[in-house]
Amino acid sequence: MSHEGIALISRVAVVAVLIIMTALVRVLVGPSETRGLYMGLGTLGGMGIGVGVASLISVSITTDVSAIGAVLGIFAGWGVAWFFARRIPREAL
Repeated sequence: MSHEGIALISRVAVVAVLIIMTALVRVLVGPSETRGLYMGLGTLGGMGIGVGVASLISVSITTDVSAIGAVLGIFAGWGVAWFFARRIPREAL
Protein backbone atom coordinates (compact mmCIF):
# COMPACT_ATOMS: atom_id res chain seq x y z
CA MET A 1 0.00 0.00 0.00
CA SER A 2 1.29 3.46 -0.86
CA HIS A 3 1.99 6.25 1.58
CA GLU A 4 -1.12 8.12 0.37
CA GLY A 5 -3.31 5.06 1.02
CA ILE A 6 -2.02 4.71 4.55
CA ALA A 7 -2.58 8.42 5.18
CA LEU A 8 -6.15 8.17 3.87
CA ILE A 9 -6.99 5.15 6.02
CA SER A 10 -5.50 6.78 9.12
CA ARG A 11 -7.53 9.94 8.56
CA VAL A 12 -10.72 7.91 8.15
CA ALA A 13 -9.91 6.16 11.43
CA VAL A 14 -9.34 9.50 13.15
CA VAL A 15 -12.70 10.81 11.89
CA ALA A 16 -14.45 7.66 13.15
CA VAL A 17 -12.86 8.05 16.60
CA LEU A 18 -13.83 11.73 16.68
CA ILE A 19 -17.46 10.93 15.89
CA ILE A 20 -17.61 8.38 18.70
CA MET A 21 -15.81 10.64 21.18
CA THR A 22 -18.02 13.62 20.33
CA ALA A 23 -21.13 11.55 21.00
CA LEU A 24 -19.68 10.36 24.31
CA VAL A 25 -18.79 13.90 25.41
CA ARG A 26 -22.26 15.11 24.44
CA VAL A 27 -23.82 12.44 26.66
CA LEU A 28 -21.55 13.42 29.56
CA VAL A 29 -22.39 17.11 29.16
CA GLY A 30 -26.13 16.48 29.33
CA PRO A 31 -29.01 18.58 28.04
CA SER A 32 -27.73 21.92 29.42
CA GLU A 33 -27.24 24.49 26.66
CA THR A 34 -24.71 26.44 28.74
CA ARG A 35 -22.58 23.36 29.31
CA GLY A 36 -22.80 22.57 25.61
CA LEU A 37 -21.66 26.11 24.81
CA TYR A 38 -18.62 25.77 27.07
CA MET A 39 -17.69 22.44 25.52
CA GLY A 40 -18.14 23.88 22.02
CA LEU A 41 -15.84 26.78 22.88
CA GLY A 42 -13.33 24.28 24.26
CA THR A 43 -13.53 22.32 21.00
CA LEU A 44 -12.88 25.37 18.83
CA GLY A 45 -10.16 26.79 21.05
CA GLY A 46 -8.40 23.46 21.39
CA MET A 47 -8.55 22.82 17.66
CA GLY A 48 -7.12 26.25 16.91
CA ILE A 49 -4.26 25.85 19.38
CA GLY A 50 -3.59 22.29 18.20
CA VAL A 51 -3.32 23.33 14.56
CA GLY A 52 -1.13 26.29 15.53
CA VAL A 53 1.28 24.09 17.45
CA ALA A 54 1.21 21.50 14.66
CA SER A 55 2.23 24.12 12.11
CA LEU A 56 5.31 24.91 14.20
CA ILE A 57 6.15 21.22 14.55
CA SER A 58 5.54 20.51 10.85
CA VAL A 59 8.36 22.83 9.86
CA SER A 60 10.94 20.89 11.85
CA ILE A 61 9.83 17.37 10.90
CA THR A 62 8.93 18.26 7.27
CA THR A 63 5.55 16.53 7.25
CA ASP A 64 1.98 17.68 7.87
CA VAL A 65 0.76 16.83 11.36
CA SER A 66 -2.11 19.33 11.49
CA ALA A 67 -4.81 16.63 11.72
CA ILE A 68 -3.09 14.99 14.67
CA GLY A 69 -2.53 18.37 16.30
CA ALA A 70 -6.18 19.29 15.84
CA VAL A 71 -7.39 16.05 17.41
CA LEU A 72 -5.05 16.37 20.39
CA GLY A 73 -6.07 20.01 20.73
CA ILE A 74 -9.75 19.09 20.77
CA PHE A 75 -9.17 16.62 23.59
CA ALA A 76 -7.15 19.21 25.52
CA GLY A 77 -9.85 21.83 24.90
CA TRP A 78 -12.52 19.47 26.22
CA GLY A 79 -10.43 18.87 29.33
CA VAL A 80 -10.05 22.58 30.03
CA ALA A 81 -13.69 23.37 29.23
CA TRP A 82 -14.90 20.58 31.51
CA PHE A 83 -13.37 22.36 34.52
CA PHE A 84 -15.79 25.23 33.86
CA ALA A 85 -18.76 23.26 32.52
CA ARG A 86 -18.98 20.91 35.49
CA ARG A 87 -19.76 23.84 37.79
CA ILE A 88 -22.97 24.48 35.90
CA PRO A 89 -25.82 22.26 37.10
CA ARG A 90 -27.31 19.69 34.73
CA GLU A 91 -30.68 20.84 33.49
CA ALA A 92 -33.46 18.36 32.91
CA LEU A 93 -35.58 18.74 29.79
